[in-house]
Amino acid sequence: MKYAVPAIALCFLAACSQPQEEGAAADDAPAATPAESAAPAETAYDGPIPMPIRIGGDGPDFDACGTYAEVAEYDAAGEDKPYVHDAPSASTKVRHTLSPAQGVQICASENGWSGIVYPGDGQTAADCGTGSPVASEENYTGPCRQGWVEERYLEMIAG
Repeated sequence: MKYAVPAIALCFLAACSQPQEEGAAADDAPAATPAESAAPAETAYDGPIPMPIRIGGDGPDFDACGTYAEVAEYDAAGEDKPYVHDAPSASTKVRHTLSPAQGVQICASENGWSGIVYPGDGQTAADCGTGSPVASEENYTGPCRQGWVEERYLEMIAG
């Protein structure tokens, strides 16, 4: 019996030092750095830096994004499509491709590009929170998708 307590303590310590099962969260584990992530390294990107969508530019008495538009018809089989980019430039990373008649909120404009916010899968336009005023101009932080699309792909409906 005098060896039972130390043996139990050793078993307990051994169990604590075992690696966690995959998918288990550690409360005190340090955050993974990009170098530690499992994603493969991407090639270097030399284009413009991403440009966030600013909302509230029309003032605190107006909706955060004042214009509603729909994506114009386009040849879905062709190469000329309404790609959503990180910034108002075709040389930036593409985030998504918009669908014909898809609704978007236009929050900003720059050099023939529109800064848009639009619902993702399982979301509605109301989920985006752009239909109400904000106190001051700020970066859009979600929960919906955002990015920049060439204005020529959009038909203004309201605003």
